[in-house]
Amino acid sequence: MSSHVDEKKRPEWLKWTIRILLGYLALLAIILAITIITILVTFTLIIIDSFSDTTSLGMFSEQYLVPISEFMWKLFTWLIPGL
Repeated sequence: MSSHVDEKKRPEWLKWTIRILLGYLALLAIILAITIITILVTFTLIIIDSFSDTTSLGMFSEQYLVPISEFMWKLFTWLIPGL
C-alpha cells in the first residue's frame, strides 16, 4: 500500500517572489563580503607597509584595492533603496 500525502501547492508567483528576494539578498551578501575583504586586505597591506618602511604595498593598495572597494561600496549602497 502506498500512502499518498497531499502537499499544499504553493502558487507560482509566491515561489518566484521568494526566489527573487533570496537572490537579491545573496547578491547583497556577496557584494558586502567582497567589499569587507578588500578593505581588510587594504588595511593589512598598509600596516605591513608601515612596519617594513617600504611604500610598494601602500602604492599597490592605493592603485588597485581602494578603487575596487569604493566601487563595491557604491554598488552596495546603490542596490539598497533609501541609503
